[in-house]
Amino acid sequence: MKLTVAIIDDEIHAIETLKYDLDTNHGDEVEILFTTTNPIEGAKRVRSDVPDLLFLDVDMPGISGLDLIRLVDDLPLRIVFTTGHIEYAVKAVETVATGYLVKPVQADDLQRIIQKVKVEKASARPAYNVAGKIPVADADGIELVPFDQIIYLKSDSNYCELKLTGNRKLVASKTMKHFEELLPADQFLRIHKSYVINIQQVKKYMKGEGGELVMQNNDVLPVSKNHRQAVHKLISGDM
Repeated sequence: MKLTVAIIDDEIHAIETLKYDLDTNHGDEVEILFTTTNPIEGAKRVRSDVPDLLFLDVDMPGISGLDLIRLVDDLPLRIVFTTGHIEYAVKAVETVATGYLVKPVQADDLQRIIQKVKVEKASARPAYNVAGKIPVADADGIELVPFDQIIYLKSDSNYCELKLTGNRKLVASKTMKHFEELLPADQFLRIHKSYVINIQQVKKYMKGEGGELVMQNNDVLPVSKNHRQAVHKLISGDM
């Protein structure tokens, strides 16, 4: 599964350069969710999209990268500071950041950071003793939901809606990223920034700009352009 990435930097040239390097050399490893030169808007997007990895400039007008991390430090993401000043890089090391990159970013350094984040993400994945089920907290306690009962998950900011068989629905105060990391990658697939589906619950694929999937409960879900290739592989039986 690809790492989801966001870039916040007040220099558009720095964003374009890093985005080009990621798309060209790491397109099979990362998916860029968004980029922005506005740190305040960026913090809002980080809270709603919760990327795996945030590339964050340190020195920005209005609010610095060091200040911005305090707005998102409760989220399960890795932060890599990007800076042209080595003294800022030293300060970044003293925070919760995974690491830093000095501008202009070198290809070897970028590769090292991506591999480090992939290893951290894999090793941080929790292990549960209840095989084939996922814990979902509700008002009464914690319900253990079998994977096979999940039709799809829908993101709603910091909440996640689980559509289940039997016309049931659960709303959890966890991000979809939280559940996505717990569900088996060979059974669940992200098709859109707002949707993760149970592959076994797909009924039909409908062609279009990105396409749409009809699920077994007849809900129709959009497929984004970024995920179209993975869906095509699923439909053609190559997965």
